[in-house]
Amino acid sequence: MTAALEIISQRNGLPSICGRICSAPCETACILNDEESPIGIRALERYASDHGRPKPSRREVVARRGKRIAIVGSGPAGLSAARDLARWGYQVTVFEAFDRPGGVLRYGIPEYRIPEKVLDLEIEEMVFLGVTFENNCAIGHTRSIDELKAEGFSAILVATGAGIPKFMDIPGANLGGVFYGEEFLIRVNQRRETAASDMFPFGNKVVIIGSGNTALDCARVSVRLQRHTTLVCRKTLDEMRVRNSDRDFARDEGVAFEPLVQPVEIVPSEDGHVMGLKCVRLDYADENSTGTWSLIPVPHSEFVIEADTLVIAIGHQPNVSVGKLRRKLKTNEDGTLMVDPKTGMTSTRGIFAAGNVVTHAGPVVSAIASGQRSAEHVHQYLSK
Repeated sequence: MTAALEIISQRNGLPSICGRICSAPCETACILNDEESPIGIRALERYASDHGRPKPSRREVVARRGKRIAIVGSGPAGLSAARDLARWGYQVTVFEAFDRPGGVLRYGIPEYRIPEKVLDLEIEEMVFLGVTFENNCAIGHTRSIDELKAEGFSAILVATGAGIPKFMDIPGANLGGVFYGEEFLIRVNQRRETAASDMFPFGNKVVIIGSGNTALDCARVSVRLQRHTTLVCRKTLDEMRVRNSDRDFARDEGVAFEPLVQPVEIVPSEDGHVMGLKCVRLDYADENSTGTWSLIPVPHSEFVIEADTLVIAIGHQPNVSVGKLRRKLKTNEDGTLMVDPKTGMTSTRGIFAAGNVVTHAGPVVSAIASGQRSAEHVHQYLSK
């Protein structure tokens, strides 16, 4: 197993993570799909990473003497880049705004998908490689990029992700008991860590709006906390942007699905708290007889789902505070950082960017790959 893990690690710095939550496009493309079933690459990677890792007691932290590199953000892109750069001999420091490293992997993905001990082992591996982590340090707020440069960092990589939710323009969105997907998952994870339920009290009837992985994660977490949980989405179940197996698991666990439904209003109680979600059912129709089918509301199909907690999980966008990192960093219209596709560099020399702060939003495996490419760009820049 150790040899297998070493081969995997040459191209993937987070094998335990990918082995659990990767969308496995390689399995979809496998030629064995035409015969029986694809090779279980994801499961094999998980097994190798779980059983092939050397014992920590037999290892020592590697002392690096190369140029200093600062990485802002310890999510999948930041960790992936940190690992590669450390292996090439650079002194890497990762700055994380939260009190523990991991970013979305720790706070935005449920513990049942990425066990805390698994993530800790991946981070421990990077510590052995010589990576230093500074937590509770929000670059752009507590320290500036100019200060990092003055401290002697030869290059800076921004990997702050896309943790800002997309807001929903619907009456009642500002009521008490309404949360957004990323916020909900962070609060639940922190609630588990502190074992203090009063820090995040929520009701017994939870409704989630969304059709992607974040929405499904919120629903499965809610069920695990023994709440009556309903997931509402505009799509059919087959059109949901999740793995079919994950959706089926959620149903088996007790999540109720309401597909082809459009929320129209969050119903308030007398004290300004969410009391329900008013919806209308949708169906496909060719309204103009042109052969173009689209979703339209079904007449007289309005109904209300009772809820005392509502979670809106319809997407996310780059962290807007990234503009505070350095005012000269140019952004695209969608809020992502503008980078040179050939060099990975932002509009300011020596500052690079990777992950969802560049790509807007995407799966974890894409962020990991982006971190790898950015590490190569930084290496090329510093090797000149």
